Amino acid sequence: MTWDIVDKNVLVTGGSSGIGLAAATALAQQGASVTITSRDARRAEAAVRSIENLSGVSVDTELLDLSSLESVRRFCDRYNARIDHTAVLINNAGNVFSSRRETEDGHELTFGTNHLGPFLLTSLLSENLEGNGASRIINTSSIAHANAKEGILFDDLQWEHRRYKMMDVYGHSKLANILHARGINNRGGPGVQAFAVHPGLVSTSFGGRGGSVIVRAVTKFGSPWMRTPQEGADTLIWLAIEPDIDSVDGIYFTDRRPEKTSRFARDDDQADRLWEASEALVGLAQN
Repeated sequence: MTWDIVDKNVLVTGGSSGIGLAAATALAQQGASVTITSRDARRAEAAVRSIENLSGVSVDTELLDLSSLESVRRFCDRYNARIDHTAVLINNAGNVFSSRRETEDGHELTFGTNHLGPFLLTSLLSENLEGNGASRIINTSSIAHANAKEGILFDDLQWEHRRYKMMDVYGHSKLANILHARGINNRGGPGVQAFAVHPGLVSTSFGGRGGSVIVRAVTKFGSPWMRTPQEGADTLIWLAIEPDIDSVDGIYFTDRRPEKTSRFARDDDQADRLWEASEALVGLAQN
């Protein structure tokens, strides 16, 4: 079966700004039926107007806060009720936080937002993704996953006992994104392929909600040398539309090519343990 996304459903989390908006715009222009999510209704509405003006097709929007498991569950109920099959899920939304905080569910905020929320979302959409044809799941990760020098910290997933270092915590969550994609592939859902992407250093509003002076400073003063959102979204878009993707050399891509990862990102035992721990943390574990 030839792969294409014309008239196929595509879901982009964090699609109201940055590389999510760039990816959603390009995929709508390619003929996909796009839904974007955002935490902010006004920003979402502005994004939809922009995408529709550039693509000439209608776009749907949904409110979703990935730091809230209840928000994820409500969203999935609504989405599954109106969409029969999703061809592409882009788990793009995420953030970085300058100090340790907790979600409303009691999870460390970076891990909760960047991994647990997308993990629950993908799990609750699994039948939607597996039925009625092939599908692709694309997780926005980062080269920062290499900062997780001990791999996934199964003895301290919530960073309660270690010194909170912003980029180490962020890298830990980005390693989880790659292992999540690995876990999806290892479980062999019918017709489902999962990938992870490093988009490069992109000039966006990323990190603004986290109140990180460092991230804001890098974005402000480094922007002349940073990628545009369109450049950062290029590999996401390519993975969504390319008919034949050779993943023999791995599922982690940058600049449309498989990229080397840390050894932990290639560890099936880490992937399996993280899957089981995540199911327990989001309330999906089987009794």
